[in-house]
Amino acid sequence: MQYLKYEVRKSIVEESLKEFKQMGYKGTSIRSIAKNSQTSVGNFYKYFQSKDDLYQKLIGSVYDRLMDYINQFNKVEINEKADDIFYELMEKILEIFKGSSTEIAILLNKSEGSEYENCKKNFVDFITRIVSVKMQYELSLEGKKLKDNFIIYLMSYNLVESISIIVREKQEGNEVRKLILDIIDIFYSDIKGKLNCENLD
Repeated sequence: MQYLKYEVRKSIVEESLKEFKQMGYKGTSIRSIAKNSQTSVGNFYKYFQSKDDLYQKLIGSVYDRLMDYINQFNKVEINEKADDIFYELMEKILEIFKGSSTEIAILLNKSEGSEYENCKKNFVDFITRIVSVKMQYELSLEGKKLKDNFIIYLMSYNLVESISIIVREKQEGNEVRKLILDIIDIFYSDIKGKLNCENLD
């Protein structure tokens, strides 16, 4: 009996991910999920309270794991040792992308109407803030300061959009990881040379 319950829930989860990825949060229906997972709507509610509960458990849990590491970035003291800590945190985030690329594809591309519909903006704001603080520190060592961080914002926005496309088009974890690292390198290599800076007074 327990085996059957596990199989039913597994089928619901698999069909839900397919439905969310194709139709998005707004376009997904419990009736369609139940039909495709070969169970009844009534049986669906034995496993999940609502569509929102389902989305929270499948997609929200991945978002929460990402945010746990993102919040750790905010606690890092910016100094000469920060790069090593940033690298370790980035590796942990990339492991989530590698193992949960379908959920992240849904999160970034198909969350309209859910509580996560602003997640892209949150990620862009986070990357802009972290890179800006890091650049301010590095420029200060050269007797310079950042006049504004608009270029950093543009790069951060395009990085998040690029990652959204990567996870939408590619499913294999190692390929997703490599493509994300490649696009980070493209956007952020020699970043200081692209910034609007001025000398410190």
